Amino acid sequence: MNFTKVIFVVAALLNVSLLIADNNVVHVRSAQGRCEVSGDITLAQAEERALMEAKKEALSKAGVMENVWSVMGQISSSNGDQFSEAYSSVSALAINGLVNVLNKDVQEVWDKNLKRLFKVVTIEADVTRNDVQEDLTYKLDVKGIDPVYKEGDLFQCSFALYGWDSHVKVFWFTNDEAAMIYPNELEDEMLFKAGKSYNVPVTNEVELFMAKSNPAVETEFINIIVLATKQDYPYLGKMDFLSILSWIYSIPADQRVLVHESTIVK
Repeated sequence: MNFTKVIFVVAALLNVSLLIADNNVVHVRSAQGRCEVSGDITLAQAEERALMEAKKEALSKAGVMENVWSVMGQISSSNGDQFSEAYSSVSALAINGLVNVLNKDVQEVWDKNLKRLFKVVTIEADVTRNDVQEDLTYKLDVKGIDPVYKEGDLFQCSFALYGWDSHVKVFWFTNDEAAMIYPNELEDEMLFKAGKSYNVPVTNEVELFMAKSNPAVETEFINIIVLATKQDYPYLGKMDFLSILSWIYSIPADQRVLVHESTIVK
């Protein structure tokens, strides 16, 4: 197993609750967002980000309260673009499920005072109510992930489910790589019973050893997500953190529960 240095904190993105209870759809006009065109941000990227801000304003105008938790990365490499892009893309996934853009006006605006170029996007949209909330009776408890491992140490942890029998998947991430360590070629998908404790690896057929991808560095960071779902949602996407996170947050909030842990290999 190869890992690169990254600390990655995962949380729910744009889990919205609507304050309006009368209608499922609210029509919004003149919701606006803007983004500066500068540095590595191209015109196309600025337009995409301005559209994102316009959609957020549409949510606000429709009376929607955003409960925005963030994806935060403290990355040891010099380039954090991948994590910034992940935040934008997964946020876009959540917003696109709520905001249906009917008309869009795009302009390039030069701010004379700031002496900067901006992309400005103004939209007319229908905002769809989303009343799906987390199931507070659905719990996942993960134990046994040590804060520090030595190279060659075995990796094992345990988990217990409360409220629902569930399907479980275990992922780990770096800024360059991602992998699903359960299920795998030797351990099939199964239904885990609520109220019981299980181990990862699930069987004696698999052993997981901790190793650094770069022996020259003192420490490397691994980030682990244990995901439980009430139904079986097969993951068929690419093995990269953006694809996996987008898939996780496309699952209805009341159908999933997850635990994130970080660990270090020395």
